[in-house]
Amino acid sequence: MNANDFLKQFAAGERDFKGTDLQGANLQGATLQGLDFWHANLSETNFRQADLQQGNLQQVNLDQADLRAADLSGADLRAVDLSRTELDDAILQGALYDETTQFPEAYDLSQSGAYRIAPRSLLKRANLQRSDLSGADLTQANLSGADLRHAIGFGVSLRQAILIKADLSNAMLNAADLRSTDFSSANLSYADLSEVDLRRSNLQNAKFTDADLTGADLRNANLFGADLSSARLKGINLQGTLYDLTTQFPEEFSPQESGAYLIMPDASLRGADLSEAKLSGANLSNADLSGATLWKADLWGANLSDADLTNSNLAKAKLGGANLTGANLTDADLADADLTDADLTDAVLD
Repeated sequence: MNANDFLKQFAAGERDFKGTDLQGANLQGATLQGLDFWHANLSETNFRQADLQQGNLQQVNLDQADLRAADLSGADLRAVDLSRTELDDAILQGALYDETTQFPEAYDLSQSGAYRIAPRSLLKRANLQRSDLSGADLTQANLSGADLRHAIGFGVSLRQAILIKADLSNAMLNAADLRSTDFSSANLSYADLSEVDLRRSNLQNAKFTDADLTGADLRNANLFGADLSSARLKGINLQGTLYDLTTQFPEEFSPQESGAYLIMPDASLRGADLSEAKLSGANLSNADLSGATLWKADLWGANLSDADLTNSNLAKAKLGGANLTGANLTDADLADADLTDADLTDAVLD
């Protein structure tokens, strides 16, 4: 395709140019926002001062292309070889790249403002609005405060990632791996979370206005203070999920019938499986936890005063600073439990 034919199609509203061959074309100064050039041949193409914002350039051949002073803000540069591309004065603010993206040897990526899409990346307050992150691996990445509105993340891995106060409203995250992810105080309103894996995730104070959680797996997740009052919960798995009196569910929905545990004073949790549960600071005073499994549970600073913990498994539990005054720990397994600064006044330990 020559430059004139390409520009005519663009002017007519075409935006899908996957696999197009524009080798050597002169597109200097052209405004080409939001184009999909996936797997296109753009080698030796003149894009000097061109506007390529929000474009999909994944797996594009840009060998010896001229991108001087081009605007690549928000463009997707994953799996692109730019090692022989001219990038002087190019704008890469918010552009996406990964470990397979190659830049010119002397290019200072640290000053570019581009976002590295990879495990353990630091992406705090990143603007990833409308980005397509499908299949990306962002395991253990820090996305606190990030803007992910309308982002597409089908099958994305955000396992153990931090998304505190992130805005994921209208995001499409169906079939994503969100295990042990921290979404505390995040906005997940109108998000597609169908079939997602949210096991052991922290969803405290998260907002789920009209979110789709159909078939989602929230086993052992923490829903303290979360608002699910208008969320779609058909087929959701809440086995072992934690919630409290501030958690909001749809009317007529019974979290306890779904296997969730209500964490509150005087709670009835006899025989409950709370292995590795995050319960630091929780108020479980006078609760019935007899026979409960609290192996490796985090109960740091928790109020367990007068609680019934007979025959409970507290092996390797973190009980530092916990209030255990008057608690009944008869026949409880405390092997390797951390009781540093725990208050055991009047506790029964026989």
